[in-house]
Amino acid sequence: MEHTIKFYPVDNADCTLIKLSNGKTVIIDCQFFSNLNDKDGKQVFYDVKADLLKELSKDSDGHPFVDLFINTHPHEDHCLGFGEHYYSGKVANYDDEKDKDKIIIGELWVTPIVMSNEECEDAKDIRKEAKRRRKLYKDDDSFKGSYGNYLRIIGYDKDKEFDKRYSYIPGTTVSTANGSSLKWLDMFIHAPFKEDIEGSKATKNKNDASIVIQYAFKIEGEDKPKCKLLIGGDAEHDIWQHILGNNQDDSNLQWNIFLAPHHCSWTFFNDTNKKDEVCESADKILARQIGDRSFIISSSKEIKEEDQDPPCYQAKKEYKKRLKTKDNFRNTALDHKVNGIPQPIVFYIDEHGKRKKEYNTESAGNSVYSRPAPRAGK
Repeated sequence: MEHTIKFYPVDNADCTLIKLSNGKTVIIDCQFFSNLNDKDGKQVFYDVKADLLKELSKDSDGHPFVDLFINTHPHEDHCLGFGEHYYSGKVANYDDEKDKDKIIIGELWVTPIVMSNEECEDAKDIRKEAKRRRKLYKDDDSFKGSYGNYLRIIGYDKDKEFDKRYSYIPGTTVSTANGSSLKWLDMFIHAPFKEDIEGSKATKNKNDASIVIQYAFKIEGEDKPKCKLLIGGDAEHDIWQHILGNNQDDSNLQWNIFLAPHHCSWTFFNDTNKKDEVCESADKILARQIGDRSFIISSSKEIKEEDQDPPCYQAKKEYKKRLKTKDNFRNTALDHKVNGIPQPIVFYIDEHGKRKKEYNTESAGNSVYSRPAPRAGK
């Protein structure tokens, strides 16, 4: 029994795949480059779409699908290429020629600001599909969702909740998607909160409305999770403080793997103009690491010692300072390359806990996966 987590190398952007041992799949955000090559025609970017088509199952009509797609917030670096690579509309209208290799989304999760604000073209595609699905619920009081039509809006709508048939609020644990149980995965929703959504609309800072979730992976025969993954989109330090203030159970904030928010931006630690002080929220969140072999992943370009943010070199230093194993800070741009092309950072979860996929690089430029010997614990 083995679950997989893949962090794709997509520069300063996010795209993460979760694949459970029963074949259930979850994708958090997307970033598809229109051209994988440099100006000389040499491939320099990893082919995320090709890998997803290998990893995802196909439905009874032979079409690729993901059980759950989560868009943390509508910024281009979290939804680039959505309209081109994900299918929108009635599943029955899928055209094998026009829509070839487009991925059907069994269930779609979005933050509330997707429904009312515009950003990039790809966010408009997500909004259009989310509104199409919501209309199905509004037109039929008995509708509870169906394959290719399930929708969940994560958070509040001003002073009231959305219809409970198509919404979840912070503090909810979810273990189903696309009409069936995920069985081996519990998703605890931390954010966004009502006040942060309203603040996001007022300031037009969509990072404040990011969906924040802890993913807890289970193994057959054991009640306690074997691995916990914490992903928060581009949530900044004030959002993490709100999460701490609203959290009643410390276990919901524990993590074995933490995806550095906003591509290793300083905004997790403080405002960008306050590099001399780390907020209490950052210390408290990072103190929730489990054991001495937890990982922090920076889904970003190479982190250089220069004036850029994101990724921020000083943020990397602060992350490493708080990791019990300093070498477990990993950057998708550098973790491993084949023929000069960055490869996904991959973790496997089984009865022994989590393991990071490691490589032995041979002189020919090929790579061979070497599975480490099992180790007890997490």
